[in-house]
Amino acid sequence: MNFQEFSDIHRPLLEDTLRHQLEPVTVPTLQKAMGHLLGLGKLFRPLMALSVARACGHDALGSLVPWVTPLELIHTFTLIHDDLPCMDDASLRRGVSTVHREFDEALAVLAGDALANYAYLQIARHDNGLPVAMRLALVESAARATHMVVEGQVLDLEGERRSLGLDELIELHRRKTGALFSTTCEFGAILSGCDDDRIRLFGELGSEIGLAFQIRDDLLSLTSTDGEMGKTLATDIEKNKSTFPRLLGVDGAERHLDKVLAWVDERIRSMTLEQPDVLLDIAQNSGRRRT
Repeated sequence: MNFQEFSDIHRPLLEDTLRHQLEPVTVPTLQKAMGHLLGLGKLFRPLMALSVARACGHDALGSLVPWVTPLELIHTFTLIHDDLPCMDDASLRRGVSTVHREFDEALAVLAGDALANYAYLQIARHDNGLPVAMRLALVESAARATHMVVEGQVLDLEGERRSLGLDELIELHRRKTGALFSTTCEFGAILSGCDDDRIRLFGELGSEIGLAFQIRDDLLSLTSTDGEMGKTLATDIEKNKSTFPRLLGVDGAERHLDKVLAWVDERIRSMTLEQPDVLLDIAQNSGRRRT
């Protein structure tokens, strides 16, 4: 099975669950702002968490959906805040107006805050059927990643004022992009009942998949339009940010991406997983996608 087939099977339930998870929001304008971008992306992160669980031999993936959708809530919160006028000041995200353009800046800030809070609420609920230790492990993983994303955003802002070296750029994106991918893989492993060493290995894998995703994102920004990518692309150029193609050249960035993807492929194949096919495909898709 490949990633697209896997997505076709599980995406409808993921979308339905995301809608239901926002129903308790009682202020209509806030609910609309929180849901403005939900379900419009590829749902890459919750699907990857499910693919990890499948690779580990979990055979009831539908039952895990409520516990992987918080990854999409957290990701959407980071996108809303990343697009704000005080950050990238973007106008387009996932093919629609950014939240601060569709509503206003203050509501966008609050919608992002609320999405992050709702993610933790879904994980921490005592009636969600998960053992306490598993809930705590998920909360710890998500909280660590969210903090690292914030640190990465600070490094990104500081990088607007100077040119970054390769090691600095990699470290920035291990936090801003890679941290949530790391947690995504950890979620799948935690929900499958893996031990701490196995969870750590999946976390390292996710970090490298996130790095591949970012390198491809930088390359696509040079060859795609806003409409094709569904988001504003010019902000990195306008702010003189360091990117992998700017630092290494296009060919150099492609070679670096090849090395990262080769490491990812080798790591997955070395882990003696029960059903690694979807995870292998989604990992390669992170660095080979066209949008």
